[in-house]
Amino acid sequence: MTSLASAPPAVAGGQPAGWRWLLAAGLLQLLLVGRTFARLLVHPGQYLVVDYYDGIRSYYSLATFLRQPLSQGLLDHGTNYPFGEYIFYTDIAPGFSIPLHWLVRAVPALAPYGLYLFDVFILSGMVLGTLLLLSILRRLGVPGWVALLLSLAMPWLGPQAARLGVGHLALSYTPAVLGPLWLLQGLYGAWRAGRPLARWWLALGLGLIAASWVHFYYLGVMGMWTGLFLLLWIGREARAQRPWRQLAGWGAAVLAATLVFTFGLLQVLDARSSERPAGSDGYDWIEWKFQFTSLFKSYDYNKIKFLLERTATVPYESSSYLGAFVLYGLVAVGVLAAVRWWQQRPQAGGQAPATASPALLPVLPAPGHPTRDFLGLLLLATLPVLLVALGEEIHLDNDSYVLNNYLNPFLWLHKVTVRVTQFRALGRFVWPFWWALVLGFAWYAGLAWQQAGALRRRGLQVLWVVLVGLAVIDMVHATKFYRNGLTRVNLLREPATIAVRELVGWPEPGRYQALLPLPYWHQGTKVDDLPYLGVDPDDPHCNTGYQLGIVTGLPLMSNKAGRTPGYQAAELQSMFRPGGPSPALLARLDKRPILVFLDTAYYDGRNNFYREQLTRFPEVLALFERTPSFIREQHMRRLRHQGSWSLYEWQPKP
Repeated sequence: MTSLASAPPAVAGGQPAGWRWLLAAGLLQLLLVGRTFARLLVHPGQYLVVDYYDGIRSYYSLATFLRQPLSQGLLDHGTNYPFGEYIFYTDIAPGFSIPLHWLVRAVPALAPYGLYLFDVFILSGMVLGTLLLLSILRRLGVPGWVALLLSLAMPWLGPQAARLGVGHLALSYTPAVLGPLWLLQGLYGAWRAGRPLARWWLALGLGLIAASWVHFYYLGVMGMWTGLFLLLWIGREARAQRPWRQLAGWGAAVLAATLVFTFGLLQVLDARSSERPAGSDGYDWIEWKFQFTSLFKSYDYNKIKFLLERTATVPYESSSYLGAFVLYGLVAVGVLAAVRWWQQRPQAGGQAPATASPALLPVLPAPGHPTRDFLGLLLLATLPVLLVALGEEIHLDNDSYVLNNYLNPFLWLHKVTVRVTQFRALGRFVWPFWWALVLGFAWYAGLAWQQAGALRRRGLQVLWVVLVGLAVIDMVHATKFYRNGLTRVNLLREPATIAVRELVGWPEPGRYQALLPLPYWHQGTKVDDLPYLGVDPDDPHCNTGYQLGIVTGLPLMSNKAGRTPGYQAAELQSMFRPGGPSPALLARLDKRPILVFLDTAYYDGRNNFYREQLTRFPEVLALFERTPSFIREQHMRRLRHQGSWSLYEWQPKP
């Protein structure tokens, strides 16, 4: 039997992924995506990934943005009439949707397929994420077959993939995390090899900027992770009295440029930046924070459950299940470590163990090894980000105790500026920790498999093959879940819009200035000095409003976005107060009538969604209850009637 002394040295660094590996991984993932979303992909324009929550809001915002001329700029006029809303707050990946707008205006034949192209972009993230992950793993020295299987599985199992199910399409784009990480790894490798770094620094800055323009949460998540990695790296070089000033200069320049071309450029493009609230509601809310036990809460599709399973429901912002590969892998490592300790324990009388046993666990490279050092810095850099994800207060024992998280960097930043609360969904900051842990354990598994093979421990090799196989099994179940649970009929085109088209009956382009859905809903604002004015829409009612907006071509006076200036919500809510709209709102309207859509099911007891929601907000509930009086006082004329639906004509400015 091979002895420990003859074991091969630890993997001395990785290698670039060959084109054959990349081609195989790309084609296999393309087949998986194609099979999972076949209905959507082979029927352009007829299906959407989701038709609810924020997903349908994003689709509607994109549809209305794409249909307006380029001369109207980046202000989407489809909702929040008469104000409109900038696309940066509608979750439609402005870095993609802006060029898409140019494309469909230049090639009108593509206009009916705008939403389809957006979905293709989002789903292509699975394929691009696989290629990036394969390259990252191969650079780490992970064996080809392990890297291939994990690069196929992990994009489906990561916390970002779960965003597809709640309609957070831009947040599901995995390359926004893996792209900057791949560039950071390339930068570190080039530095270790003594190669020129300028192009890597430039690419890293561009990668962070591109990720941020998919969704601005990536600026906070990836910007913080990258900045901490660079800080730790520079600190290590300074402590070892090696040249560090050039690293510090480049790092500061890249992070500053990223901030300028994301947050800074947003302030320039958003003409309302000074009107928007500096802070945001929901910051440090328990439902939007990372809950540690969510690491052990499997998803609905997981058939292989972990030994220790959380029973309570996990809020979607905290979704971060590590999966069978990592969790059972850690259990296996613990068992093997215990066996090794038992075999190597001193005998009675302090004598050495009677027999020597080949290593059950891999021999790790010594400190200074490039892969070990990179992964160490990567994991350490995630710890402050993880503390951010936990929030400023950690609630224990069913809220019996509160642990003040003084190690959370945001807690101290919050004392300086309330703007930090714009990153209110803190649970998203767990993503770096999740990926660092997966990458580190994948490297460890590859090392263990190789060394077990060199020592001819076939049983150990089989163990690691089985563990990697668990990731593949989880992936198969995930794709089946998404195939059956997602892909919905496109609500914004026929035949789904036939019913509302029959209600409208006759097109009169230009006669009306806007569409007002009742019950009224308006969500996405923070008002510091006024009563709470937010009204979350019931999805079916909201979807009908969106369909009417598409069919009539009219902008909605309702709104579902984020960071809307508070005065806009207050002016719009004034419509329902005694005396009618405020003079400020009337001044913004033109002399054309407004088309009013009423669903009486929400007022006659058949559907109490809004009454139940607004119980805690009596002033807004009172405005809701005034809707019949509002219709009567404003002398609205009923035009059409169909079931519980009615259309009225309202002339707010006689």
